[in-house]
Amino acid sequence: MRFPRSLAAAIGVILLAGTVAAGVSLTILRLQQRTNPQSVDIRSGVTVSEDSAIVQAAARAKPAVVSIVTAQQPAVKAGSGYLLTSDGYIVTNVDVITGSSSLIVLISSDSRLHQARLVDYDCQTAVAVLKIDQVSGLPTLAFGDPSAVTTGQAVVAIAGPLQGSAVTRGIVSALHQQMVISDPGAPDHTLQLSDTIQTDANFRAGTTGGPLINIQAQVIGVAMESPSGVIGYGLNTADIQDDVQQILQTGQVLVPSLEAQTTEMNAQVASLRNLPEGSLVASVTPGGPAAAAGLQPDDVITQLDEAKIDAAHPLGLLLRSQFHANQRVTITYVRGGASSQVQLSLVGQHPTC
Repeated sequence: MRFPRSLAAAIGVILLAGTVAAGVSLTILRLQQRTNPQSVDIRSGVTVSEDSAIVQAAARAKPAVVSIVTAQQPAVKAGSGYLLTSDGYIVTNVDVITGSSSLIVLISSDSRLHQARLVDYDCQTAVAVLKIDQVSGLPTLAFGDPSAVTTGQAVVAIAGPLQGSAVTRGIVSALHQQMVISDPGAPDHTLQLSDTIQTDANFRAGTTGGPLINIQAQVIGVAMESPSGVIGYGLNTADIQDDVQQILQTGQVLVPSLEAQTTEMNAQVASLRNLPEGSLVASVTPGGPAAAAGLQPDDVITQLDEAKIDAAHPLGLLLRSQFHANQRVTITYVRGGASSQVQLSLVGQHPTC
């Protein structure tokens, strides 16, 4: 829908108490037509063109996509997010909210400005959950099955209404990709995400935080701005679903931890370093479970109980999805070419960066 001319001024008044006038550019990206549309079977007995399925999926998803406007010095910044619940819980990317002093959300179904609050975020998976109050009956999007995501499948990223509900179409070009992002708590530091979805589409700044959907209009990722300006990435829902569910239920994220800083190594990186695939220990917290069990920097953790660590199952994801705080686990690790095992009890902590 079209927002009134006074919208930009209203945002400036609310965000900066009348001291800064800010405008947000409206951008509309046209859905590109393919010269060789493919046919896909999206449910038993019904075959539709891929183009038609994408158009329908985008149309279903758009009402649930929001714009998030943040007050940041020295300017105003706008990103996107999507409604997960009808009473106003919103999923986005931490990059959208980093450094913000206030949060305003715009919904496509009305022109009011909604004050939002940050419920919690996880800097290790780069997901954040916001809440707008005194709303009900809002359109929502649901998570898709992350195990069904494959390379070559069509995906669509959707931006919020301030970006004209821009649609960016692409394909999944690679899975389990490593990506370096700015640390939301310390902009001069970086974080490594080890399990992102890579696409051939360029996601612009306004699309960041918006949903990356499949042709069933299910969320398979959260869009991230393209660092190279050529390809785009998405937070993998396999990594963020548990975080989001915890935030909805308890208001915060707590994850099981070894209390060790680690770096994920996929098979290719490990081979180049003549090490096994796994999680390379960078440091251990004095007095923590890993230190007490005798783990040391340069050890490579290859397995938790029977679960092997690899590109599709990095240490952080395994801890979140298959283990819990106070659980006793067996750690298999390699040191100096020899494999050993130790046991330790996991602790629960808020994710740290």
